[in-house]
Amino acid sequence: MPYKTAHFYLLALIPITVLAFWPSYFGVLNKAPLAHHLHGITGTLWIVLLAAQVWSIHSRRTQMHRTMGKSLFVLVPIMNGAFAMVSLQGAQKFVSGAIFYDMFGKALLTVDILLTFITPMLVMLALMYRRNIRLHSAFMLSSIMGLLPPILSRLFAAIMPGMTIRGPDTLYRFEYCLQLSILVTALMCFYLYWRNRKDGWPWLMVAGMTVLYFAIYATLGQQAWWDAVVRQISEFSMLSAFVSGMLIGALACVFGWFMQPTGAALKHAKVGT
Repeated sequence: MPYKTAHFYLLALIPITVLAFWPSYFGVLNKAPLAHHLHGITGTLWIVLLAAQVWSIHSRRTQMHRTMGKSLFVLVPIMNGAFAMVSLQGAQKFVSGAIFYDMFGKALLTVDILLTFITPMLVMLALMYRRNIRLHSAFMLSSIMGLLPPILSRLFAAIMPGMTIRGPDTLYRFEYCLQLSILVTALMCFYLYWRNRKDGWPWLMVAGMTVLYFAIYATLGQQAWWDAVVRQISEFSMLSAFVSGMLIGALACVFGWFMQPTGAALKHAKVGT
């Protein structure tokens, strides 16, 4: 079985997330909007579900693994809908003149939009390859990589010497934190590919996507015309954002369940979810 200790790393990610987002979310829970609460809850549940899935399959609790796996048909749509809401809120904060969103959030919205499609796509591929345990595991675990740059960049901004942000005058350092978080995430993907070269191509694919995210952020996201696009996005309602994100997530789950690969992709097949 691959990734036998992955659940330990996944669970360790939860306190790291709390530390990273303490100033902007966990330390001000009573002031946080509903979209952030829904995003935080579903994102945490996704990490816990992945950890539980790793533990259950390696503990030979196959039926538990299958039963818990079916919960993603509910969790993924809601999680994706919540993420779409947070992305819309970022666009609205840019329009309102919030300094962080003016400097970085507007450009980061390019990545948010991509992740609204790519994270469900990774889940879809995990379901498609659920009878190939190595590919299934790689795709499921790689779905967490979209969360790492936001977590790491804020962690670096809080504790990394020379990168800490203490106020508006040091906010420019977030760019360095972001660059380092992208580098760390890509290197982790390359490492996991190197450790699992036989069936690890999903990690190589996600590493390429991670680099692509930053390239789009640094190019398209900096264009003046993108400002106008973000202003258009900001006019959507929260309900429309949530429903759109949910629909993308639900379609990914349904297509992944019913679309099956053939041929060499199914060699060494074992039951996953």
